Amino acid sequence: MGLGGTKKDGTSEFNHVSKIILEVMDECDLATPKFLVKVAPNTPDWALDKMMDMARRHRSISFIGEEPTARALKKWSHASDEDCRTMVVRGCYEFGLRDSVNGTGVGHVNFLKPVEKMLAEAAAAGAGRPPYQNGHAGRVTLPDDGRAVAPRPPDWPDFAAFKAEYLRRLADVTDRCRKVAFEFEKVLPEVNPANLMTLSTEHALKTHRDGFANGCPRGNNSSILAVGPGTTVDALLAVKEIVYEKKEMSLAELGKVMAADWKGHEPLRLRMLRSKRKWGNNDPEANALGAELIDCFAGQLNGKPNSKGGIFLASGHCARQFIILGEKTGATPDGRRKGEEMSKNLSPTMGADTEGATALVNTLAASDVTKLPADYPLDMMLHPSVCHGKKGLEVMKALVRQFHRNGGSVIQFTVFSAEELRDAQAHPEKYENLQVRVCGWNVRWNDLSKSEQDAYIRRAENVMKGY
Repeated sequence: MGLGGTKKDGTSEFNHVSKIILEVMDECDLATPKFLVKVAPNTPDWALDKMMDMARRHRSISFIGEEPTARALKKWSHASDEDCRTMVVRGCYEFGLRDSVNGTGVGHVNFLKPVEKMLAEAAAAGAGRPPYQNGHAGRVTLPDDGRAVAPRPPDWPDFAAFKAEYLRRLADVTDRCRKVAFEFEKVLPEVNPANLMTLSTEHALKTHRDGFANGCPRGNNSSILAVGPGTTVDALLAVKEIVYEKKEMSLAELGKVMAADWKGHEPLRLRMLRSKRKWGNNDPEANALGAELIDCFAGQLNGKPNSKGGIFLASGHCARQFIILGEKTGATPDGRRKGEEMSKNLSPTMGADTEGATALVNTLAASDVTKLPADYPLDMMLHPSVCHGKKGLEVMKALVRQFHRNGGSVIQFTVFSAEELRDAQAHPEKYENLQVRVCGWNVRWNDLSKSEQDAYIRRAENVMKGY
């Protein structure tokens, strides 16, 4: 359900009916429907105060900036001012033109996986074993006589070479993901016909097309989602520090440590885990590296034609893949263990942003947000003490305004203390309506498994590192 917006005369769409809706939303305390709010400089303070208060009490609200989304729509959808004014909000926190709301999410790219593979190849080459999944570097060759020749160590003599190879691999896997999506979306109307949407879409009926696949007069776009860019920045900077700057070990040795899931190297793991040289702390080097990763990913997607009559768009949204793909990814040099989750959306690795909320907002401002036109979302987890009282509302409003002013499109809050969550786990009967934010949606705490609850408690504990 969408609220807010701007009238033709430039005033806010918020009115007395909006106030009633917000009061009912608050009273019902529902995990669904999702409430997506269009926010602009004209949004009245009473509405922002009410919505911020609801967000800090775990209501399901995402704040979508009208001005930054308009820039993305104008650049990639050739939208007019009126198109942008009347844009619709949908899904988790997506936005689009009123006649082009049938975008599909067709793949996820694991940003962290190439780092794991490159280090595994270096370790394998150092040990004289065949490389990880036939990677380019360190490949075993077979001469005419059939004798195996020892693999050549990867040729990454400095961090610039290592980073260049990483970016080459990221571009390659993104391009392959796009090509796979291009082929399977050709049969989308047959595999997944959207009969009800087609019947309610005038253009689809007139053109005899499937409403969801390609039945909109504009749009018909496809998005590919980025998973773990923040953790990847951390991992690459850790490689730079350990191998190329301090020369504490070779790439092959670091690869062996990763293969052993840090066993025997706990002091080093803790040092890298606690390093401030990470995405989210407004570190210039981390910001610049994050921008390079986004540029590489987006360059393989934005504006390229899909098979539905639309184009591909890059997205910073990852849904639950930060957990699912994290389970399938080995240990990484930033201190992360095998199978642990990655950073969510464009947020930092949980606990890595130790320099405060303003530094986190400024980190995301360092990248060109129009490079991720499908979504540029920030999940901000705050401790209740930061959000308490009138001053807390002003802090939250300032963060939203600064994020949107910097060009970010979507920001949402999770406000918890580890103590509250531990009590909710021990006494579920006291927390019947407690909700937590997963990604673009809320779930009830009591509906989560214990392992999932434990993960939220760890995140809440990590948040305290920034205070």
